[in-house]
Amino acid sequence: MYKYSGKKRTIGVMLFGAGIVLLWVVFYQLTVRIIRQNMERHAMSAVGTIMNDVGNELVMMEECSSILAIDESVKKLSALDFGEDFYAMGRATQDVLAPVLKSVVNADNVIVYNTDGDFYRLKGTAPNTIAVSSFHIISEGKSDRMVSVSSGSDNYVGIYRVIENENKITGYVLLLIDQRKVEKLLSTYNDPDYIGAALYYEDRLICAGGGIGKEDVESRLSEAIYVSERFIGFTGYRVVVYCVDSVSKDVSRFFTIALPVTILILVIAAFIFEMVMRRFIRTSIDLELERTNLTLLKKQISAHFTVNTLNIVRALIGKGDRETAARICTELSVLLRYANASDEYISLLEELYVLKQYTEIMQARYPDMINVCFGEDDSFSDILIPRMLIQPIVENAIMHGLSAEGGNLEIDARPENEDLFITITDNGKGMDAGELEKLRNETESGEGTERGSLDHIALANVRKRIEVLFGENYGMDIESDVNKGTCVTLHLPLIRAGKEKNGSDFSADVLSSDKKQSKIKSRRKVK
Repeated sequence: MYKYSGKKRTIGVMLFGAGIVLLWVVFYQLTVRIIRQNMERHAMSAVGTIMNDVGNELVMMEECSSILAIDESVKKLSALDFGEDFYAMGRATQDVLAPVLKSVVNADNVIVYNTDGDFYRLKGTAPNTIAVSSFHIISEGKSDRMVSVSSGSDNYVGIYRVIENENKITGYVLLLIDQRKVEKLLSTYNDPDYIGAALYYEDRLICAGGGIGKEDVESRLSEAIYVSERFIGFTGYRVVVYCVDSVSKDVSRFFTIALPVTILILVIAAFIFEMVMRRFIRTSIDLELERTNLTLLKKQISAHFTVNTLNIVRALIGKGDRETAARICTELSVLLRYANASDEYISLLEELYVLKQYTEIMQARYPDMINVCFGEDDSFSDILIPRMLIQPIVENAIMHGLSAEGGNLEIDARPENEDLFITITDNGKGMDAGELEKLRNETESGEGTERGSLDHIALANVRKRIEVLFGENYGMDIESDVNKGTCVTLHLPLIRAGKEKNGSDFSADVLSSDKKQSKIKSRRKVK
């Protein structure tokens, strides 16, 4: 009897132990899978951020090099032989292109060569050895449009274009950016450290986030649980974002130590912990994705918009209208600084001022087609709203409602008790009932952001942003009639600035005088 009971207990303990071990294995696998999913989601959200940061820089360099290569003053400079005339023409070219070099080109160095290798540095202080080495790479045809050059501790990455005059090559224009700056951009999402990024040209590794070498990058890519790569425009560059599994071993070690202590509570806690873990990770991922969306939204003033504005400036300079060109450059610099400011909230008066700069640039792009009217705002300087909340809607109204045939756009705001209502109204082509219902559904569900429709993306992001910041009691309403126009109404809580909060650092520059403020404080039409 004793032996039989002992055998039963042994079998029972073994079964219990086997059950616990099996439960532990299942629980361990579920935890590792959830963590890996979390890591992959972080990596997927990192792709957009890194591509936005690195891609903007390189696409801007590519587009600006193309613009400079066809500039007449640059052509004349490249056609000259080395001598006093070469340097005199270089200084003159530098003066003519000063607004471009200062406000648009993000490269550290801009260099113009003639076919003999003589060069004039329009911008930057890269060592002469870098400039000479770059010319050898270009002239010997070792690279197609791309340059990666080093000298001592100096490393640069660049894009060049051939300068032609009457189908004859007269020289080259080269834009260089310090490689450390690119590595810093690639490291934007380097926390957590299991996410990494690298920049390639064709199959050649140019640099990687954190400055790690080729062998380290290849080792991490071979062990990665997630890899995504995207080409940057037509530059030939591609960004590779990867996620390595650096967590599973730590998790395994933790469970091995914790098993004896937690063996009695695993059965009860497993299901509860899984639910809590899933909910926690889901919340964490949603917040991280929302943070990424807000970052991208604040960079809505894109490289493409900047280059289009540059083309307008160039055309005005060609017509001799330097005063208007200088004004547009000033407006563009205000927009760029505004979009990249760090503070989240801005006064409604400041927001309307920046929208004025934006609409004046768009009016230069679509002359005699768009009229913009701003509402009364006697008390707007004390009202705070999230930065760049109105600009995407104004952009959509102009691009999708008015750009084809032109028309009027009205931006107004009215406080009501504890609420603030902002309306953006156009008299453009509008939408029928079916299109309007579809747009409402997609912006409410966020489906438009998956399908790539720019107008739906902007509206869905604005709605989502309001709900995240203020809750479901606030949001956005859309009304539209065919051939009558569209009205978008934003419903926000009324937030007034306290005595200690006088607005952002941005206001000190753009609203520095009563004269500037009076330009918006009266209801008027922007011309």
